[in-house]
Amino acid sequence: MSPVEEVKKLISINSVTGSEKVLGVYLEERFRKMGCETRLFEADENRFNVYAEIKGRSLDIPGLLFHGHLDTVAAHGMESPFIPIEKDGKLYGRGSVDQKGGIAAVISAFEETLRTGKIPGKTIAFIGVIDEESEHRGSMALENMGIKAEFAVVTEPTGLRLGIGCKGTMPIRINVTGQAAHGCRPWLGRNAVVAGMDITQMLMKEELPVFEVEGLGRLQGSLNLGKIDGGRAYNIVADRCSIWFDRRLVPGESQLAVLKRVKALVAEYSAQNGILAEAEIARPDWNWEPIKARGLLPALTDVSSAEVDEVKKAHKMEIGSGPELFFTDGYQEMDFLINDLGINSVQYGPGDSSLCHTDSENLDLEQLELCSRVYLNMIRLLCG
Repeated sequence: MSPVEEVKKLISINSVTGSEKVLGVYLEERFRKMGCETRLFEADENRFNVYAEIKGRSLDIPGLLFHGHLDTVAAHGMESPFIPIEKDGKLYGRGSVDQKGGIAAVISAFEETLRTGKIPGKTIAFIGVIDEESEHRGSMALENMGIKAEFAVVTEPTGLRLGIGCKGTMPIRINVTGQAAHGCRPWLGRNAVVAGMDITQMLMKEELPVFEVEGLGRLQGSLNLGKIDGGRAYNIVADRCSIWFDRRLVPGESQLAVLKRVKALVAEYSAQNGILAEAEIARPDWNWEPIKARGLLPALTDVSSAEVDEVKKAHKMEIGSGPELFFTDGYQEMDFLINDLGINSVQYGPGDSSLCHTDSENLDLEQLELCSRVYLNMIRLLCG
């Protein structure tokens, strides 16, 4: 099956976060029937990661691991999200870019590898994980699965650029508790919203760290105020306020150290102003304690490695020139591969990432075909 027909099939399987099972079962069967060794792993109740590999002559760990996520965000305002529509060289549908295109390219490259009948020198593997769009339970399970590899490629969309790192993301909520009073006598209460505004200004004035990425320049941490919720009515002194921040971490920062600093500032404000304010790791869709404790960390790959050189070569063989390198301000699950498993990893896949999560999500089919061939080149160069 061509990568285009493959991605159409994947789009037609609804795998919105929490509903990945049917897609996982399909992929396990798809890889097994083409000749891979496969297994399903229950990363959460009735939700399965899928692992597939083409055994190489070497008994060592896989030389190359492709990583993709099975889940998509909800359909939102899309009219026909799970009916793939091809138009003007693009394929429309939920998950087309984020990120079933990358998975389809892997399937095509695996199928072509097996079609030759030659046993590769090193094992080639694929891991498809659940829950990337929410609590990351799939990638959190990789250690328990015993996943190992010499090198990994995250198949998220990059427009065929080469991603060498990502910022971490740290969701912070400040909860302020005040004392209600009638709005005509505000001096009798303690206004939690006013205190929240003070705390917000204090945090926004903090100088954020800068990290220098060789060849790409300076990266700076960032803090975004995303949401404020507080008070009961306009004529009542607000006795509660919650403020949500999105803090992006650069390499060298840890969630623990940043949270410690924020808590210290908030505690100091509370003590000076006689009002209760507390900071915590919290996100509206996070209820699972392990991900709150671990956090989503910044990651940076070793671009001087021989494997990265081979990835560049694989790209150049199809495109004619080397890939553009970038470090994303966003977050990618290369974090788990690099920081938890110690696997040097890059991000490379088809599609425009600015279309992720939008109602106009679509995949450039020429990029999909090119990406499939680049993946095949990676297999040949890295695994023999």
